[in-house]
Amino acid sequence: MSSRFNYDVIIAGASIAGSTLALLLSKENLDVALIDMKSREKIGEKVCGDGISASYFEKLGIPKPSGAELACVIRASDVIAPDREHILTVEGLGYTIDRWHLNQRFVRDAEKRGVHLLDSTLVMHPIVEGGEVRGVKVKDMRSGEEKELRAKVTVDATGCAAVLRKRLPESMLIENSIERFDVAAAYREIVMSDEDYPWPSDKIYIYLSHRFAPGGYTWIFPKGKNVANIGLGIQPLPNAPKLIELLEKFKRFWDIKVSKILHAGGGVVPVRRALSQLVTNGLMIVGDAASQANPLHGGGMGQAMSAAKLAADVITEGIEANRVLSKEDLWSYAVRYMRKDGAKNAALEIIRLLLQGMPDDEINFIIEKKIVSGEELLAIESSSKESEAVWRKILRMVLTRKIRLIGRLKTARDLYYKIHKHFQNYPEKPSEIISWHEKTLQIISEARRKLWKNPLEHTFYK
Repeated sequence: MSSRFNYDVIIAGASIAGSTLALLLSKENLDVALIDMKSREKIGEKVCGDGISASYFEKLGIPKPSGAELACVIRASDVIAPDREHILTVEGLGYTIDRWHLNQRFVRDAEKRGVHLLDSTLVMHPIVEGGEVRGVKVKDMRSGEEKELRAKVTVDATGCAAVLRKRLPESMLIENSIERFDVAAAYREIVMSDEDYPWPSDKIYIYLSHRFAPGGYTWIFPKGKNVANIGLGIQPLPNAPKLIELLEKFKRFWDIKVSKILHAGGGVVPVRRALSQLVTNGLMIVGDAASQANPLHGGGMGQAMSAAKLAADVITEGIEANRVLSKEDLWSYAVRYMRKDGAKNAALEIIRLLLQGMPDDEINFIIEKKIVSGEELLAIESSSKESEAVWRKILRMVLTRKIRLIGRLKTARDLYYKIHKHFQNYPEKPSEIISWHEKTLQIISEARRKLWKNPLEHTFYK
């Protein structure tokens, strides 16, 4: 490697996105630095729902959670109507995990393969020279020493903080920030009870009601005998109720017994389509920093792992060049992501806007009348060809039972397919990104205007 570079790849952020990418790149014998502001023993300490699908481990060839990493094996999800009388069950194998143990394993395995971990190290800003990101300036939080580190590729995997993305010149990326409208504010507690909890530990439970989670949902994720991750995510609108107060009401409503709170905390997560531009000269963005979480439920771990795999493949293909990799060199990462996972998430943003504007009685109706089954919900979430038949069934059943819903559902269907097709046509060349981005904003603006309604304006908040 040329003396121009300290490393082949610098990854800022050692959470799931960054540590997965480091682990995958370590298998390619690249010189990789993984940087995190936390000390080694605290990497992985993050507030999270702690649920992840088994499919991501299978797809990436990474060993599934086991031992201290694994809390429960999950066979299905129960989506519970606001009236609590009707349930939509979605089958699928997954896990509730101990995120710290899982993240520590990823970092440990990456280190064993030669990745250089720089813990307790603050990434201050990107080094931008000649229209390229050439590395990062960092500060050792123990010694106070500041230095510059240079690489052929720099990766922002710093989560919602987006430390590098937010400090780039506006000319390099279209979106430096994300609207507050497009994030969820979340709070969760890991609780235990002296009494037996009444729910099976092989399911996770999602409760849909704006009363306790305006613009979002509440959850119960079992994590062992009489231990559960209980929390909620809401749209952080002006005058929204306080998260802790909402969760206390939810626990009382469900008569959830708590003898001890093992851990509590909150945070934010993006719940929108991915950034229009995921790379620039010398820089890639993965995970929450790229807004790659699922817009319906905010799940980001599996999405981050999947994006890291794409990023690793593209880096490996071009890293032999003895120079900073250009936007053109890295562009195929964006194309591959956007035309599959990106298209799916963009379509799910349309569903999010629809649900945020749907009052509890309409949600009750959808689940009670079995307008959509668990399998059909999965088809819509994957945006597969089967979803076309699902949409036809939904519209037919609603038309015969509840006329006032039909117009908004038709609009949602049309915009769902419109934005999915738009993302599948993500431009092959960076020069075409501005016009593509403008069309994206037009579709999202139409969806907000026609589908979204302020969830705080439902009757029980007036």
